[in-house]
Amino acid sequence: MFEAEQNYRSAVMLLAKFGFTATQVRAMCHAEVAAWIASWQKSQGIKPQAEKGDTVHYNFMRRKNKGA
Repeated sequence: MFEAEQNYRSAVMLLAKFGFTATQVRAMCHAEVAAWIASWQKSQGIKPQAEKGDTVHYNFMRRKNKGA
């Protein structure tokens, strides 16, 4: 499955919660789909994507157990 098709299916499933049909989602432009998904994320308290490179990345290394 291509990434675009997988993203489309995910968008259809998510926007179905708002009452949209697959045909309606297909007719939307990318910006409209992104706006609906962003509004859903905001309503769920999901942190918005960082802008202007202010993202902090952490690398967690798993320690090997010694003698355990």
